[in-house]
Amino acid sequence: MAHLASRLMVIEQGVDEAVSVALHDTANFILQLVRIYAPVKTGWLRDSYKKDTISQLHILVGSMVNYSIFQEYGTSRGIRFTPHLTPAFLQAEPYFKQQLAARIENLG
Repeated sequence: MAHLASRLMVIEQGVDEAVSVALHDTANFILQLVRIYAPVKTGWLRDSYKKDTISQLHILVGSMVNYSIFQEYGTSRGIRFTPHLTPAFLQAEPYFKQQLAARIENLG
């Protein structure tokens, strides 16, 4: 019984780190995809996407370019939209699950 309790403690301690590593890997994956999907006229928008680590379990991925939202969703004035962040995030969900499952499996 003591062995089981010690194994559970090891797993518990490793879960946050596993999630953190999977999140960082996924954020990097999102950045790669966004840079592929982003429309390129000057390259400024594509190159502006960054990740910002808020805490071990919180990462922001985005751009400070003021027209990035209009490129993503378009405008009512007829500016055509070019989704690039949304498809990257949609593809990142299964990637994150795969990365997390692999890391959790290594804890056991």
